[in-house]
Amino acid sequence: MKKHLAALVLVPLLLAACDPVDEAAGGPSTAPGAPSSGAASSGSPVPAQSAPSSSPPQSGPSPSSQPRPTQSSGPGRCRTADLQITAQGAPGGGAAGSQYNWLVFTNISARTCTLNGYPGVSRLAGPTGPQINDPLRRETGVTVAEVVLAPNAAAHATLREANVGQFDTNCNPVDQDGFRIFPPGETTSFFLPWHERACSVNGTNVGAVFPVVAGLSETS
Repeated sequence: MKKHLAALVLVPLLLAACDPVDEAAGGPSTAPGAPSSGAASSGSPVPAQSAPSSSPPQSGPSPSSQPRPTQSSGPGRCRTADLQITAQGAPGGGAAGSQYNWLVFTNISARTCTLNGYPGVSRLAGPTGPQINDPLRRETGVTVAEVVLAPNAAAHATLREANVGQFDTNCNPVDQDGFRIFPPGETTSFFLPWHERACSVNGTNVGAVFPVVAGLSETS
């Protein structure tokens, strides 16, 4: 009987030795450093990192530091408002049935400016009247050069016109009241009173205009 009691006491002791209990935690012990089954869902989220930019870093000076193109310091073209335009008979007057007159361009502005080329010249029946005949043609075979006009300086362009009396009645002469003049390169005109008889048939006795030259002498 005593042997049986001793065996019964020994069995619980062996079972206790095979299944140790963590008394401090109140449950089974866990190996140090072993991950918990809920660590993936309960941990703090990892901040997302920005992807590196695919654009290369900008180099070189900013637009505001780029050099600006230099502007020409030369005088600009004479505008219509810069000029006083008058007319006078050319020295010698005319020859072989033609008469010569000068259109005189005087710089009345406070700046130096330039004239280069032919003025545009048409006959008018009045300051706001209709044009008579075609515009005067440009004389060919002559030198064209830039003229620099200081304030109060003058230049001129020659007009050549044939006498109306050389043409028959098919010319249909009428009274001209003046010239409409465009300085070279300009689109604003100037009306210059100039009374004479002029052919009104287009293309008949149109006349010619020469390019502007410096000064008020024939040798300028």
